[in-house]
Parts: sequence; C-alpha cells; structure tokens
Amino acid sequence: MRGRDVLALTILGLIGILLGGLALWFILNYLPLILAIILAVIVAFVVVVAVAAFVGFFTAAVGALYYSLTKKPRIAGRPIKMENVEELDKERGTFRREEDSGK
Repeated sequence: MRGRDVLALTILGLIGILLGGLALWFILNYLPLILAIILAVIVAFVVVVAVAAFVGFFTAAVGALYYSLTKKPRIAGRPIKMENVEELDKERGTFRREEDSGK
C-alpha cells in the first residue's frame, strides 16, 4: 500500500467520524422535535380518518333515508311465458319466435 492510499483512507475515516459525530449531535439535540412532528402527523392522520368515517356514516344514513322516502314502487311487467320467448336469429341479427323456427 502506498503512502497516498494510506493518507486517502485516513482522510476518509476522519470524514466518516466527523459526519457520524455531527449526525449524533443532531439526533440528540433535535430528537424530541422530530418525534413530536412524527407523532403530530400520526394523530392528524387518525383524526382525518375518524372524521371521514363519521361523515361517511351519516351521509350513507341520510342517503338511505332519502332513498326510502322518495323511491317509488315499480310495477312489474307481466311474467314471461315459454310461448313468448324469442331467440336470436344469428344470421339476420333479429329475433324470431320459437314456433316460427319449426321446433
């Protein structure tokens, strides 16, 4: 190993130690602030989800009440009988009655 390589490794080690010490100092000084910000974000997210669920529940309840009061009953058509069933004529793209098909 040459002297230049040893010097480069020594400088790299000193830079690593300096950056590690700086990071440790930053964490020790600002950790309560960082934790408070993270906790505030989590609490805000929980509150937003709870409010959205609350509003969604009451919106669904009011919508169901409105639907039940305004929905008019539909009169069903007459039942389909087998003699009224039509089948698709694939060549013409039209419907034909079963008795017309000669079955």
